[in-house]
Amino acid sequence: MSSSGWVRQGLSIGRTEFRRTTRSLRGDSARLALLGVVAVLFGLMVLAGTWFILQFGDQIPAGDVSNVIRGSVAIQWLFAVFITAQRAGSRHHSIDQESLMLLTVPVRAVALGLLSAECFRALAYFAVPVLLLGGAFVVASGSPVMAPFLALAVLLFLATALVLGFALGLLAKLLVARYRVVAEHKSAFSFLAVIVFVGGYVGLQNLGGQGLTALLGWLPFSWIVDLAVIGSPFSGSLPRAAAILVGGLVWVLGGVLIVERLGVALWFGDTVEDAVAAEQARVDTGTAADPLAAAVRPIPLPTIGQPARRVAQRSVVVARRNPQRLSFLVLPVVLGGVTLVNIAQTGVGSLLALLPPLVVVALPWLAGAVFGLNPLGDEGAALPATLTSLASGRDYAVGLALPGLTLGLPVVVLATVATGLAGPYAPLETVALAVIAFVLTLAAVVIAPAVGMAFPRYDPVQVGSDREIVPPSLSAVVLYSLTLGVPGALAAAAILAPAGTRRFLSLLVGGLLSVPFALLAGQGFDPARGVVRWLGQVGAEIATVPVSAVRWGGYVLPLAALCLFGIWAFRSVTRRFRLHTLD
Repeated sequence: MSSSGWVRQGLSIGRTEFRRTTRSLRGDSARLALLGVVAVLFGLMVLAGTWFILQFGDQIPAGDVSNVIRGSVAIQWLFAVFITAQRAGSRHHSIDQESLMLLTVPVRAVALGLLSAECFRALAYFAVPVLLLGGAFVVASGSPVMAPFLALAVLLFLATALVLGFALGLLAKLLVARYRVVAEHKSAFSFLAVIVFVGGYVGLQNLGGQGLTALLGWLPFSWIVDLAVIGSPFSGSLPRAAAILVGGLVWVLGGVLIVERLGVALWFGDTVEDAVAAEQARVDTGTAADPLAAAVRPIPLPTIGQPARRVAQRSVVVARRNPQRLSFLVLPVVLGGVTLVNIAQTGVGSLLALLPPLVVVALPWLAGAVFGLNPLGDEGAALPATLTSLASGRDYAVGLALPGLTLGLPVVVLATVATGLAGPYAPLETVALAVIAFVLTLAAVVIAPAVGMAFPRYDPVQVGSDREIVPPSLSAVVLYSLTLGVPGALAAAAILAPAGTRRFLSLLVGGLLSVPFALLAGQGFDPARGVVRWLGQVGAEIATVPVSAVRWGGYVLPLAALCLFGIWAFRSVTRRFRLHTLD
């Protein structure tokens, strides 16, 4: 039975968990740097939006809140539910010092503590942007009465989404804990859930049209917008505002009780997850004389020297047993999918025209990134044994490149040829794209480990309450992407659209690159004027280069540079392995 002070205890637990999160963030320099970059970019957009609202907010015509607007809010509410469910199911489903807390405070207080901690984390990210944008609209529209209702609506939006998302996350975690089939295939189920939701979210945003969006406006959680516009020039539905205010409070209280029940079942019940994880960590090699070779079946690896083959086999086993370390691949893949969906709206022809060059660059990038972008960190505790057991760094470099070549090269070339033939390109252009794909894949599988060894990462990051992974460093991911993506994109653009490539390079050199020097010249720094004139002349000269020279020069030179860089990268891996010392 919960004591009468469970609310106070829960909020205290939430504050403690939030402080623990901020302390762990301060100790993770890579994550802190990434958040800093995102904060700067997002902050600039928020400031621009605030300025825009202050300048033009009073010109927005007053009117009734339509179901399309309500439906748009509902889509974002569903997105917040999904994000919370993902976080609750993967990382924030239990409290620190769980056994002690469950024996000293009511379970309901623990449930409220987890919910309030997640609420504090969300407010830490979004309180300032909402305050700036909302305050700007209140000032611009001259509606001070709106301010408290807008704040209440934002809090209600956040609280209602959090309780549902957290309950769904705990339910998913409970299914994994109770049912062996779910625990055995939880990665597949998680990936399927992400694909279904992201596909539905993008579809609603881009392909649903106003009819489907307006249909979502009839759902109760979309009525939050009616509460937010009270006292503003916009007219909402007061009955709906009252209903969502009362219903939202009931929803939150009921959600806390549901989270409590799910928490009791999860925290006090038995779990099959540990047993399944132990079974999956073992590979059934039967009576095979070579257990490591049996562990990579049915993936075919060519017959090469034994040391290099062992490195290749271990790379495959690490990727198969710990797919969470490849989580850094999710964002680029999702962004690529969203881009394709947006392009598909303009017509199938546009999609077929863009797909081949995208495949040419993206698939080789994946072939290199999956197996070799953090080779030293992937070794883990086995790194000393690897360094002492291999007589040659060349075997290590060959072994790291082998999985990407064996699995990636056939897929990359076939996908490039298939999409090229399906697109509006001539056979010669398709062959040229296939050559780009071939060269990029060869370069990717040696450049990735070279960059990964130059910028290694050994410190793990926590992806669950009790699981850690060692992903590649942010520097390695960015540098590898630029090294492979820029030459590949330039070669593909030059062979497919040489005139457009020439125009882009002319504007890049003569226009964009000269902007910072023009700003310095405007401040009285005279040497910058000469740089501006020189860049302008170079840009003008680029615009006069014959199209045929752009086509073949822009095609051959980047590929030649990649080949040379790939040779250097292979030697770099060999040298770094030979000279690497353990601290």
